[in-house]
Amino acid sequence: MKNIKLKGLRYTKGKYNLYDDRFVFFPPNLINILSSIYGEGVKSLLVWLGKKTGWTLIQRWEEEIRVKNLEDLVDQFTEILSNQGWGRFVPKKVSEQSIIIELSHNISTQLESDSKFICYFITGVLTGFGEYALYKVKTNETKCCIENTNIASCQFTIEKIE
Repeated sequence: MKNIKLKGLRYTKGKYNLYDDRFVFFPPNLINILSSIYGEGVKSLLVWLGKKTGWTLIQRWEEEIRVKNLEDLVDQFTEILSNQGWGRFVPKKVSEQSIIIELSHNISTQLESDSKFICYFITGVLTGFGEYALYKVKTNETKCCIENTNIASCQFTIEKIE
């Protein structure tokens, strides 16, 4: 198998390791299956799972990516997240009070039916990251290409709570 070009990612003997953590590709159809079983009731679970994922990713990887400041931390995290297949994450604004991230090529648009449930998981991932970076935060999806097909990307705002 050919190595994927991503700093810190290694492939050996059928295993992907990213900074010495085992990396497993997560099929987004699992989110669709959960949503078909639980409906809107799965939202809290997806946000919670995403939050745990985002926190764990950045907590374990920060020492490996050797960031210089908050902006560098956001850049590095969005680069790693973009390489996981959820879409392309691009920081639009970074400050000590808020972080705005644009998501283009949302994986949800590639599924059999567009699924807002994937946005819930991504909101959780960004909340977990935001809590690591800014401590207490509230994350909102301020633009959604699933709800508004006239726009090409989603936008998430991570705001620090005092």
